Amino acid sequence: MTGDQCTLALDISEHLFKLTTESLRLRSNETKRYQTLENLLADRMGLPCVLEDHAPETIREHLSAVPTPGNIRIDLTITRSSADSLEAVKSLISEGLGSEITLGDTLSIMLFHYVVGQKAARVLQRIGLEKSRDRSGTATTNDDDAADNVVPLR
Repeated sequence: MTGDQCTLALDISEHLFKLTTESLRLRSNETKRYQTLENLLADRMGLPCVLEDHAPETIREHLSAVPTPGNIRIDLTITRSSADSLEAVKSLISEGLGSEITLGDTLSIMLFHYVVGQKAARVLQRIGLEKSRDRSGTATTNDDDAADNVVPLR
């Protein structure tokens, strides 16, 4: 840990762990580079608050479905400014929900928001309202989308 970095140790549930790995898979595929949880969080810090896109009840339902505490230890080494931003997001969401949440809950909610946004973009792309383009400007296909369109024959 350097002067500009801090390490957060969180004990998370298996459900939240799976949400972290799914988020990293989606982000890595989106950027075509291997991503870390630290990078994903840093990239998501300046975006609009999750409360702008989801009703407080939806967030509460998420926290019920994906419990935060568990016995899987993760260590996040983030910059002090990211830690401060994470704390500010935590306070903002806590205020919006009307109850105090943990840093682990904040992580879970941010990842939930990211995954929902990715899935929504995929749906829009499938129905033709949004096109995915590679650097050459030609439409691309997503391997996951192609796999979803395969009908197994028996």
